[in-house]
Amino acid sequence: MKKIIPVLLVFMTGPLLSSGQTTDKIANEAFVLTRMVDKFHVDPRPVNTAFSQNVFTVMLDKSDGDRIFFTKNDIDKLGVYTQTLDAEIKQRKTGYLNLFINIYRQRLQQADSLVNVIGKKPLDFYADEKLTVAEDTSYPQSLAAMQQKLQKQLKAWAYDELADDMPADFKSFGPIKQKKYVDSVIIVLRKRSAASLKRKISNILQNPYGITQYVGNLYCETIASCFDPHTEFFPPEEKENFESELGKQPFQFGFKMKADKNGGVLIDNLQPGSPAFKSGKLNKGDKFISLQWEGSDPVDVTDINTHEFGVLLEESNHKKALFTVKKTDGTIVQVSLQKEQAVGGDDEDRVKSFILKGANTIGYIYLPAFYEDWETNNDGLNGCANDVGREILKLKKENINGLIIDVRYNGGGSVSEATELAGIFIDAGPVAQEKSRDARVHTIKDEDRGTIYDGPLVLLVNGYSASASELLAGTLQDYHRAVIIGAPTYGKATMQVVLPMDTTVTPENFAQRQTENYLKVTISKLYRVTGATAQFKGVQPDIALPDILDAYITKEADEPYALRPTVISPNKYYKPYAPLPINALAASVQTEIDTSKYFNGVKDAIASSKLKKAAKDISLNLKDVLADIDADKKDDDSVAAAAIPSKKFTVQNNQYEIATIKADESLKELNEEFMHQVAADADINIAYDVLAKLKIK
Repeated sequence: MKKIIPVLLVFMTGPLLSSGQTTDKIANEAFVLTRMVDKFHVDPRPVNTAFSQNVFTVMLDKSDGDRIFFTKNDIDKLGVYTQTLDAEIKQRKTGYLNLFINIYRQRLQQADSLVNVIGKKPLDFYADEKLTVAEDTSYPQSLAAMQQKLQKQLKAWAYDELADDMPADFKSFGPIKQKKYVDSVIIVLRKRSAASLKRKISNILQNPYGITQYVGNLYCETIASCFDPHTEFFPPEEKENFESELGKQPFQFGFKMKADKNGGVLIDNLQPGSPAFKSGKLNKGDKFISLQWEGSDPVDVTDINTHEFGVLLEESNHKKALFTVKKTDGTIVQVSLQKEQAVGGDDEDRVKSFILKGANTIGYIYLPAFYEDWETNNDGLNGCANDVGREILKLKKENINGLIIDVRYNGGGSVSEATELAGIFIDAGPVAQEKSRDARVHTIKDEDRGTIYDGPLVLLVNGYSASASELLAGTLQDYHRAVIIGAPTYGKATMQVVLPMDTTVTPENFAQRQTENYLKVTISKLYRVTGATAQFKGVQPDIALPDILDAYITKEADEPYALRPTVISPNKYYKPYAPLPINALAASVQTEIDTSKYFNGVKDAIASSKLKKAAKDISLNLKDVLADIDADKKDDDSVAAAAIPSKKFTVQNNQYEIATIKADESLKELNEEFMHQVAADADINIAYDVLAKLKIK
């Protein structure tokens, strides 16, 4: 069935000003934002009537994506601003903001009360009831209609939880045990869904200034997003989170979490040396009861899911948080923690390498992100390119005769790191081209002569490979340096910079300026050395494989305000290597792809998903829901069952890694799990076969 998940609303603290003063400040910030875009954006949209209509629509989607809070009458009242928000922004007016805040506050309060009313009566999960397309895509006509839609949504959210939490052995229960399980757990899940919605509403309404600041941030975020998908308004915490992720040193409490089968979140393990570890009060298996950020009210998290809890944890990097946990012996403990930067990042997020040992000895390197080391000013020593280089040297000691670089699910990051990484495999020369708003084209070059690895190479990509991943893939493809295997990439070929919200900054001095809020703005377009672009269509693989992501994700071309692709002249200094035998290589593995149970299962799952995405009425009868869950599970199981460990090779650690893993039990567990995934990965199996046939001249 269709996934229906409530929009998560997070409270953002703001200065203690009157509501009027705050909206004046927000209106000014929105005006400054548009001036910043006009000054720096590579292709700024005009702030006109069409832009106004876009902001109006996106603002409603961001604040009430499920259309359960606002009524049709509210939309009519707000609708007077549909074509005049451009004037509101340019003239720093607050009429729309004040009206939106007042209506939103009232409706959230009413929705909170209606959830209480709904909770007093048992829901009939076997009623012949539907959430119709008309209801799903429209706002309720009245409070009575709002209550009815809320009731249906609470059911739908509970069903989503049921699908996610269904025991793996549910089919073996038998009809009586199955019904007993479902009838008992669905009541709990419905209550959990109601508690989740009330918690989200409370996060906005917990003090008189919360909703004003929340809506203000939402307003600026909406305006930024209507210029293009990658121009973003950053309140302080979001800017810091973005930079810490890019730099591989995120702020963390230092615990991993997992879902409790009875609802809520448990500690799965502790990161040695982290704040959670050093407290001495937390252990694996502890259950979180409440979370209280410094200066805020405690939040009951006994029935929260891991995603929602993760978002709560992102609220601040510098405030203290008071955690109340229930130990495995039933005792209640409180511990106050403050995040610290994780030097080196999580082990899960670092570069990893393995040896695929069979008839051929192939190296495999997993690269999760293009992170850089700007925090420590180590001049690239701790960036991802250097990390990959170190792993290649380890693998060369193992006498590999081919190498796989895996950038699937790698959403990008530092362009300079992608440039350095390309330089590991090609001699000095241009790797990409960049064009800002003026006519001049800047060449992005690998300045260092020589290579670290010049042997047979495969790059694995998929629909989540974006930005810097696409720069690397396009460069290696254009130079005939690697065989690109997988699915078309995401399609983002633009560059952004984070600027302080100050119209007087320049490209030369912005790093020295500090403001309360920041703007990530798209300043240039990226082109391949051939003059083509990955924007919209992505990098097309040399050997195409079915991608399960096609069933779920949207790409750059699906974004309504994405910049349209253009082409420029090829770089005149670009000199590719001799062409690779792509057609012969593709033909040599095509039968294996066509007859693969895994790839055929993926094709079936994609086709099934596309049929289910078509707009249709959704049954809220539990019997129909269980039938949908069973059908979905069959699709998932058929794909999972076909992903079996390879008989062509075994996955091994290099000698440098073995000693490190032996000394750390948790690292050993993660390593074994990752090795199993590599062995059973159908894409890697195809890459292994291609490398067995590939010879670099």
